[in-house]
Amino acid sequence: MRNTMTKGLVLGFASIAVLFGLFFFVNRDRADSLPKHDELTSIKSLGQAFVEVAKKVQPSVVNIATEKTITMRPWDRFGEDFFKGSPFENFFRDFGSSPREEGKGYQYKQRSGGSGVIVDKEGYILTNNHVIEGSEKVKVRLNDGREFTATVKGQDSKTDLAVLHIKAKDLPVAFLGDSDKLEVGEWAIAIGSPFGLEHTVTVGVISAKGRSGFGTGTYEDFVQTDASINPGNSGGPLINIDGEVIGINAMIIQPGTGIGFAIPINTAKQILYDLIKTGKVVRPWLGISAQDLTPELSEHFKVKEKEGVVVSQVHPGTGAEKAGLASGDIITSVDDKPIKNVGELVKEIQKRKVGQKVKLSVIREGKPLIIEVTTATMPEKAELGRNKEEEKSRA
Repeated sequence: MRNTMTKGLVLGFASIAVLFGLFFFVNRDRADSLPKHDELTSIKSLGQAFVEVAKKVQPSVVNIATEKTITMRPWDRFGEDFFKGSPFENFFRDFGSSPREEGKGYQYKQRSGGSGVIVDKEGYILTNNHVIEGSEKVKVRLNDGREFTATVKGQDSKTDLAVLHIKAKDLPVAFLGDSDKLEVGEWAIAIGSPFGLEHTVTVGVISAKGRSGFGTGTYEDFVQTDASINPGNSGGPLINIDGEVIGINAMIIQPGTGIGFAIPINTAKQILYDLIKTGKVVRPWLGISAQDLTPELSEHFKVKEKEGVVVSQVHPGTGAEKAGLASGDIITSVDDKPIKNVGELVKEIQKRKVGQKVKLSVIREGKPLIIEVTTATMPEKAELGRNKEEEKSRA
């Protein structure tokens, strides 16, 4: 009897020991799968960094509300021929004398909005041109709730940038960073008013640089990000982890998720003070129209180069014509910096001043040449090259 009890106790203790062992083993694996203390500290530090960036930059981000009068006539929607021969033809004619002339029509107020960022303590605000274009009234609301009527100080449709001014002083100002130093994969933070939801903060990364070909204008050099950008974010800042503005949010692609585009802040810095001082941008110009050197064109011109720009037209009376550039010339570098495409050529020329000499490396009929061109003032309607149209949507 005593031996049986002893045996039972031994087996009982052994079972308990096995259960404790299993419990320890299972929980050890579970514990190993959880973040260590140091890892948790790093995660919390990163989260706190986003919090600090938001606190630092949000005061300089503004909400923009615009208003303009839209005249809608029946033929604007359906076409003039839609009403011909119908009992309503004379009735609708009373709304205006011609579909091509300004008529009475039906007028309504179109209200829209976007975002902006304060770049000067004297009340200057950087935003997108498409946010305020054609507006009769522009209202700006600050992070602290104050509202101001803004004046449009300057606009530039080629870069889709504009500057507003409000009568206020000692405003919080965002620090403008260096977009040339951006690396794909680094953090990106967007602040703005998507769908009117003011001071929304979204986080992502820099997805790509140098995006172009959207047909939005001559100067396309977008920064792509997956930080959520939506209608209403336009004109608001894209920020790095240090709280520096690295871009101005401008565009999204429809349909698409996690694909937003910002204008590099260095592009904005090149024209910002021209817009503040004179309301317009004076740009240098070679005096050519051009297109990318495609494999087909490379074969056509019988050149080994795979990258460069083909001169398609030389405009009369320009520096390019005076310097002897000709259609069919292939530009491979500007001041010894290699040029891959039209976008890079535009970017390099815009870094120069009007009246400055630019050294172009050119291939003509298979032979290398060096041609010096003196830049002139670009006419307002001049185009260096054309971009293909793609489905797009303004943010």
